[in-house]
Amino acid sequence: MSKKEEKINDLQNEFQRIQEENKELDVSKYLAKREDLPDLGEIVMYDYDADIEEAKAQGKEVLGTLVDMYLGDNPVIVQHPYIQKKMEEDAQVYADTIFLQKMTKKNFLTQLRQVDNGDTSARMHEVINQSISQIRDNIKFSQSQRSELEKFYKETRRDMGLNEISETMNQKNVTEEDKEEGKIFDARNLNNMIDNYLKNKKD
Repeated sequence: MSKKEEKINDLQNEFQRIQEENKELDVSKYLAKREDLPDLGEIVMYDYDADIEEAKAQGKEVLGTLVDMYLGDNPVIVQHPYIQKKMEEDAQVYADTIFLQKMTKKNFLTQLRQVDNGDTSARMHEVINQSISQIRDNIKFSQSQRSELEKFYKETRRDMGLNEISETMNQKNVTEEDKEEGKIFDARNLNNMIDNYLKNKKD
């Protein structure tokens, strides 16, 4: 018999001996009772997909209103394939940021509940402090990201000359009577005037 086989036999014999010696043992005496366990509350399966879809919708809404604010007075530019693709990508990146914020907050709340349930170790408090720092970083990143998006579309408006066109058309079409009455023109109503202005400029 090889050493390996001897070892296996010894282990089997030891296991059988332990079983024989403890077959009268009442295991229930050593199990935790329900009343001794912390109240973990009702276990609910978290719907991550719903959060992802909600973040996507929120990202699209933010980008849609942002682009409308800077480029909404010229639908032709808004409908340009590049702008449309850029909006789609920016909305997805912003949605991912929103989702990460949600998950960090969810994780943080779980940690706080663990402390409420009795886990007051120094390590747990360290983890909570790290989560607080992460939440702050996420907020700063989200704000800086939105600022970068605003900067891009604002500069796009400037590069396309929309500011100058709107100012020129406003000055050209506001009558003295309108000025006296303090009438305000909506830039969206200038689309036709802008088209005419561009045609006349080419001529």
